[in-house]
Amino acid sequence: MVDEIELKLSECQENARMYNQREFLVGKELRDYSKVAAMAKEFTPFANLWKTIRTWNQKSDSWLNGAWEDLIPDDVDNTFETCNKTISQVFRFFNGKDQFAKIFEIAKTMKGKIEEFKPIVPIALGLRRDGMKERHWEALTKATGIEINAETEENFTLQSVVDRGMVKFATECDDVGEKANKEYNIEKSLAKMKKEWGGQDFLTPEFKNTRTYIIAGFDDAAALLDEHIVTGQAMQFSPFKKPFEEEIEEWVGLLCTVQDTLEEWIKCQQ
Repeated sequence: MVDEIELKLSECQENARMYNQREFLVGKELRDYSKVAAMAKEFTPFANLWKTIRTWNQKSDSWLNGAWEDLIPDDVDNTFETCNKTISQVFRFFNGKDQFAKIFEIAKTMKGKIEEFKPIVPIALGLRRDGMKERHWEALTKATGIEINAETEENFTLQSVVDRGMVKFATECDDVGEKANKEYNIEKSLAKMKKEWGGQDFLTPEFKNTRTYIIAGFDDAAALLDEHIVTGQAMQFSPFKKPFEEEIEEWVGLLCTVQDTLEEWIKCQQ
């Protein structure tokens, strides 16, 4: 019903603007349609209340009981902030208005539900970061004393996390999630560097019609080498390198060997 009323009010406002434009073009006196805008403004708090209730009931249920892998942390964060801000505005609007006492009680109840969810938000944000693997769940179990593992448990949900009392360990969840994400970024960066070398080709043009061929394309390879060596060396100093330490060492060593070889090739060409 709220959607229908909002649509009708929007159509009325659009028609009012159109009528005024036409009246102006034909030189007629402009009619006053300000009541339409006033009605839309008056209806806004009511619409915001019911739309927030609908959004929150749908979203919070899907977050708590939906599949763990479908839980999107940005959606949780953004929707919570929007609903919390809107319901606070609605609460203040209806507060103290005796003619809307019943609606105020509904707004008050919804405000309480949203505030009750607030401690769960950082848990969802921390544990749904990219990179959470079994080793991180094991670290979380060790830090909190709560057996929990989304990688091995069936039907794992955010409600599972809440039911086990993980809300009081928000700091531990954030620490483990951040570590997982930092490690994931290293893993992703390593994979990206290796993939970039897959498309790195050298050219072999003929030298001045001599039927002797030279190797070209050093500049691109040298630039890529410099960039990757710097990135790899930065990884070597990262406090989150441990799961990939050997791979990083091997990769940087390989890049340095390629750099030495490339320099020799360039000297031979000269």
